[in-house]
Amino acid sequence: MWAWASIAIGLVIAAAALVGPPVIQSQKELRAVRAKNAELESVVTNLKKELDAANQLRTEREGAVEEANSEIEKRQSEIERLSAEVERLKDELERSTDLAAPNQQEDSAPSDNWQPQNIRPQ
Repeated sequence: MWAWASIAIGLVIAAAALVGPPVIQSQKELRAVRAKNAELESVVTNLKKELDAANQLRTEREGAVEEANSEIEKRQSEIERLSAEVERLKDELERSTDLAAPNQQEDSAPSDNWQPQNIRPQ
């Protein structure tokens, strides 16, 4: 029986010798992968923080753009209103000028019916 035990121990030692180095190597590789995984998790966390900050900045910028667009629309509306007012005033000025032109011609032309007026002192 001692022989069988020696053979079994020998087989276990041989198996350990054959399997041991790859298992040890796998454990080393597993440690390296875990370290790399922790490093990548740190990078992902930092990228998520940067993404959140960028999203917040984008949201703020979108709000500013919306405000600017609203202001532009108000100004365009004001420009349209003022342009219509300018056109109305130009038309009114033209009508006034047209009405005043015949009167100016009559006033500036010498009158044939001019007679001196007697002014009596009192």
